[in-house]
Amino acid sequence: MTRRLFWDALLLLLLVIGVYISSATPYEKQDLRQSIDRVVDDEQVKQQVGGISFHYGSKEISVESVGVAGFLEFFIRKGTHFTFFALLTFFAFRLLRHFCSANAALPWSGLFAVVAAILDEWHQTFTPGRTGMLADVILDSAGVMVSLLLIYLFLVIQRARNRV
Repeated sequence: MTRRLFWDALLLLLLVIGVYISSATPYEKQDLRQSIDRVVDDEQVKQQVGGISFHYGSKEISVESVGVAGFLEFFIRKGTHFTFFALLTFFAFRLLRHFCSANAALPWSGLFAVVAAILDEWHQTFTPGRTGMLADVILDSAGVMVSLLLIYLFLVIQRARNRV
């Protein structure tokens, strides 16, 4: 096993373990609202984003409905979802490249990450205080697609440079 293969496999394994642990942790142990309340000026945030309101899943997300800390926590959590599954796709791609071409690794890494997103949400249905949401699978899949697009663009640029 080469050193790069070892590190690629280890990073992917650590990400998968991380998502499993996160999914198995009740919301109450992951609640960020008290920490946010300590560092954020509620009035300033209300002035900036107080008029924003939308639905995510079946829940209204607004400063009025979930409070300032809950509103900010929503974006932190969903940004983490998006970023995590983008990274999972990237590291799956890196690992698969040891065994197959980029053209084969690209869709397989995307499929791996989307299946992981589905299993993550399903796993959350067994955790107290957590719910699996189709909206999160869609968000995670958006992270996967952005990662796939960035990898593809990198490959196209790299191939074009090699032709010159």
